[in-house]
Amino acid sequence: MTNTTSASNPPSNTESAAPFPDSNSAAHAAGADAKAAAPVVDGLIKRVTQSAHDAVDNVAAKVSAVTDGLQGGVDKVGETRDEWIESARDAIRQHPFAAIAGAALIGAALLSLRSSRRD
Repeated sequence: MTNTTSASNPPSNTESAAPFPDSNSAAHAAGADAKAAAPVVDGLIKRVTQSAHDAVDNVAAKVSAVTDGLQGGVDKVGETRDEWIESARDAIRQHPFAAIAGAALIGAALLSLRSSRRD
């Protein structure tokens, strides 16, 4: 029996192209695609970078505004505290015996609270 398969016959030049392109043509096509895509990728990178810079600038501006507001609040609290201390000093200077009596009453109240908790 004779085998008449086409395996023994080499393919002719008239047959269609091979199912897989050779490595040289694939590399050339990939290089051409990469060169064509480079400007698009560069533009995309620049837009993303600019967007990131804008976002960081916006966050920095908001944080700066918040810290300025907090600093103003801290300054105001400090001024209020200083005013209260000065007011208390003036009151003690004007009424020293009343201040001593008030301090003694507060001390006695705290002492009685402390002793009632031990029972």
